[in-house]
Amino acid sequence: MQGIIKIFLLKKERMKEMRYIKRICILGLVITSLSVTAFSAELTPNEVVKGLDGEIKIIEKVYVLPKEIDEGNIPTENFTEDETEYSFVELKSQDNTKEETKEHREKVSIYSNTNNTQDVIQKFEPSIEISTEDGYIGTIKCDYSTLNVSAAGYGKRNYTISESRSYPNLADSDTSLVPKNIEKDGNTLNLTNISWQAAASDNVDGYSLATRYTAHATYMGTGTKTYTTGYTASLEYVGEVKKVTNDSITYTAVFREVEKESDVLRWLLISLGALIISGGTCAGYILIRKRKKGY
Repeated sequence: MQGIIKIFLLKKERMKEMRYIKRICILGLVITSLSVTAFSAELTPNEVVKGLDGEIKIIEKVYVLPKEIDEGNIPTENFTEDETEYSFVELKSQDNTKEETKEHREKVSIYSNTNNTQDVIQKFEPSIEISTEDGYIGTIKCDYSTLNVSAAGYGKRNYTISESRSYPNLADSDTSLVPKNIEKDGNTLNLTNISWQAAASDNVDGYSLATRYTAHATYMGTGTKTYTTGYTASLEYVGEVKKVTNDSITYTAVFREVEKESDVLRWLLISLGALIISGGTCAGYILIRKRKKGY
């Protein structure tokens, strides 16, 4: 008995689940239908043109739509206006795309570790794709005549400066007679070594005594050299760019008056009458010709 009750309860739960799923599906279909209807309702004609094709009324509904909107969203269902029913005949389209063009220049700068022209030029792409802020796009090419290379930065490096100088005809080998520092290329060099050489001598009591001296002095110092750390190379790319100014399509939905059965019958009778009259006229003409010829 308990097993039967369990089976009954399980079936009841499954039926509830199925009803719940069914409601969700129905709700989804309703929402989708409402969305499509709402979207189609938004497509109102920009212009409605009425005319005649003989005695048949024609209505043309003109829509100017962006290209991203599918033409399938244009209403083509039959409709009634002023007690006249109209049916869809055809959908005509005209592309309204227009473009504007202009010359564009774009300056491009890169870093280079050399200022050699040939090496720098090879660092630039021959052409680039460009997209401007105001909507123009295109491919522009490198104008090598606008190349400009300038130093990107500077550094300093110290180096040792040495200088040797001689001071002749000194009265004594006295270091005070030799300058302690000198200037070279804007740098101060200090005396680091000195050697003496007798330049003249006298013979006193059989000894040769120096009376004049030449000092050979060596000076040392530190200089600072400025060097370029790198270069900025720049040039311009130039070319024609385009912008789409009108990206729309004009659709014309043509509707034709639906002829009633009575109208069709009336036209058939008129056509039949015209045919009979035409046939009678032709037969009479042939009979008259025969009589004239004596047949």
